[in-house]
Amino acid sequence: MLSYEGVKAGGIINIVGVDDPAVSIRLKINPPAEEAVLQHYPKKEFTLLLKHRPKVIPASVQWFDLQLSGHTHGGQIFPFNLVTRLVYPAKTGLSQVGHETWLYVNRGIGTWGPPIRFLVPPELTVIELRPAMD
Repeated sequence: MLSYEGVKAGGIINIVGVDDPAVSIRLKINPPAEEAVLQHYPKKEFTLLLKHRPKVIPASVQWFDLQLSGHTHGGQIFPFNLVTRLVYPAKTGLSQVGHETWLYVNRGIGTWGPPIRFLVPPELTVIELRPAMD
């Protein structure tokens, strides 16, 4: 588990994880700022940010290349997906959040609360990262 820390995978990619805010509240801890954690990794290297909630911190955008998030379950049950969009305006799927910074929000395959989905299909995503072509 990457809790406000990261690892270099294969010598080519930094993978950094931050906890869901609910964890800090439950453990009664004051976590470091996300951007402070990300600053430990060189900008010239690809940095993948794993973050449960699809909230992009403006001060962090310059420090990562791709953020992978979930949390919303795509709304799980219509019409809750409409409410979810108000709280988390990032759309499901891939969106650009900075000049060369991206966010991918996945609906997930599980559920929260009632074990059903209605008009919000589950999603399992495979993301393939390739080096840039010059």
